[in-house]
Amino acid sequence: MNSKHESAWPGGFCQRGGKRQSPIDIRTSDVIKDFERHFIKYGVLKFIGYNGALLSGINNGHTIQFSTEGQKSMHPTITGGPLKYLYRLEQLHFHWLSEHSIDGVKFPMEIHFVHVRADLKVSEALSKRDGLAIVSVFCNVQPDVPDKQLELTEDLMEHIPQLLRIGDRVSGVLLDLRKLLSPNTDSYFTYLGSLTSPECNEVVVWIIFDKPIIISDAQYRLFGKVGVGRHNFRSQQRISHHLIFTPPDSFISTPKAIIVVTDVMKYLAAFLRNITRFVTKGFRS
Repeated sequence: MNSKHESAWPGGFCQRGGKRQSPIDIRTSDVIKDFERHFIKYGVLKFIGYNGALLSGINNGHTIQFSTEGQKSMHPTITGGPLKYLYRLEQLHFHWLSEHSIDGVKFPMEIHFVHVRADLKVSEALSKRDGLAIVSVFCNVQPDVPDKQLELTEDLMEHIPQLLRIGDRVSGVLLDLRKLLSPNTDSYFTYLGSLTSPECNEVVVWIIFDKPIIISDAQYRLFGKVGVGRHNFRSQQRISHHLIFTPPDSFISTPKAIIVVTDVMKYLAAFLRNITRFVTKGFRS
């Protein structure tokens, strides 16, 4: 797929008439704090086996993609949060600029970790509204990154120069993917949406961390040399039946937490606003 057409999706390439298309701009004033666990029902997010993932990389003409290798039972998985099921990591890839934005602000890059429900084949997952779970990590760029921070992304970035031309491949890449996750995996936005590439099936539980990781200016410039076009992001879609949730603050689930009366009133007011919004909009399926 030629990336220059990316901003024109949907149309000839994507299904028409969708109600939960992605990506979107996340307006924080509309986000629902999920005090009542309407959507975030399954506790904290759990990343299993992310510390040792065996991957192969390819420049597929649209992005740089790293896919899991070896037995599926050994692939990294995720569960919890809004995810009722266990989801198996299939691949991760990059978009520059970011596809999602927060209050109208985009990031230089967005990494997508694409997971498939472990109890389903990929073909089956593409027909279930929760068949896939995509974890999104934003990247900010700094000219000078402390060595300790740079180490978090170096193991991955050292393979990018081998993938500059379309069709280039690498294999046997062993990575600690925990280093690529947000510094706070308890703080995220989540909603039911779609894939951002054809056929843009509405089968995705999106989990979008609001705290970016940092990459260096030199690392970011590498992606400008990748032969897939200057940008490779889909245009943002109209908000329709999207309900965007975020976990309630940690004090809600921490009995020993001490809060003052003003905090109680503040969170009570937020709770009542969320209930009103939820009743007004409903939880459309």
